[in-house]
Amino acid sequence: MSKKVIIIGSGIAGISSSLKLKSYGINSTIVDKGNFIGGRISTKELKSDTSSSFFFHGAQFFTAKTNKFKEIIQTGIRQRYIKEFGNFNPKRYRGDKTMRDFLLNLSKELHIQQKVKITEVRPTNNKICVTEDKIKELVSYDGVISTVPAPQNYELLNHFPLLQKTLKTGSYHSCIALMFSFDKIPFDLKTHYDLNKQPGILSWMASGSSQKVWTAHTNESFSDLNYNKDRNFLKKEIMSSIEKFFYRSKIKFHSLHIWRYAKVARKCLGPQIDPKYPVAIAGDFLEGPNVEAAFISGNKAADLIFDRLK
Repeated sequence: MSKKVIIIGSGIAGISSSLKLKSYGINSTIVDKGNFIGGRISTKELKSDTSSSFFFHGAQFFTAKTNKFKEIIQTGIRQRYIKEFGNFNPKRYRGDKTMRDFLLNLSKELHIQQKVKITEVRPTNNKICVTEDKIKELVSYDGVISTVPAPQNYELLNHFPLLQKTLKTGSYHSCIALMFSFDKIPFDLKTHYDLNKQPGILSWMASGSSQKVWTAHTNESFSDLNYNKDRNFLKKEIMSSIEKFFYRSKIKFHSLHIWRYAKVARKCLGPQIDPKYPVAIAGDFLEGPNVEAAFISGNKAADLIFDRLK
C-alpha cells in the first residue's frame, strides 16, 4: 500500500506502530524532538578512561504477558540484546547492555528522525498536514499516529476535539530520578531495592549496566508534590535518603532527571482514532502503566490507521 504515514514519538508505542504498519506494507516515518530514541526507556552514559557505564534512569525493566510481546523478548534474548533481570515471578527483563539497546535493535529497519519537533497537526481536504518547528512548512500525510504523553498530545491535537476528549480523561504520576555512583562497590550490595512499602521518599533503587552506577526513583506522593521544586532542594533531599540507606559507602552524585509524565495514574478512556480523519493516538496512557501496554497500544493504533486507509 503506497501511503504516507508519520508517527510522532520514538518510544516503544511509536516503534510498535511503525513495525505493525510495516507488516501491512506501509513504510512510516517516526519523528521525535529528543536526541535519542526510547522515550522513557532511557539510558545515560558515564564515561571513564577505560570504559563506560550506563544509568537506566527511566523504565527499569519490562514484563511480558501477551504472546506477541513474549515473541519480541525471546528474539531479543536469542540475539543478546535483552536479558532477564533479577529473579522475579512473573519474569522481568532489561535491554543488554543498555535499556536503549532493546529499542535500537527492534527499530533497526525503521525510518526514524530525531531532533524533529512537530508543532501542529491539522486536516486539509483529504490529507493531514503536519508542521515542523524548524522549517515551519506544512507537509501532507495520509495518516498520523501521535504517541507523546497525553497532556502534550492534547495540546498538539487541538483540531481533533474527540481525541482531545479521550486524552483529557487520563492522568500521570511524576517521578524524580537521581543518578549516583559508588567509588567502591559495597560488599553486600544487591542489584535493586524495592522501597514502595517502606517509609521515606524513595520507591526504587537499582543498578544500571554495572553495580557501580545506580538510579534512585522517588515515590509518587513526593514526586507529584515536588517535581517543579528547585533542583538543589531535590538533590539534597534524595541524596540524604540514599546516604541513610548506604551509610557506610561513599556516594557520588551524578545527575537529576525529572519525569513530569512518568507513570499512568488513570488510563484515558474513549476513541483511539478520530471518527473522520486518519489520526490516531497511542501510548501507555491508553492501556496501563508499563512498557508492554505502550507496545500493545501502538499495535492497535497501526491497525486502526491501516483499516482507515484501505
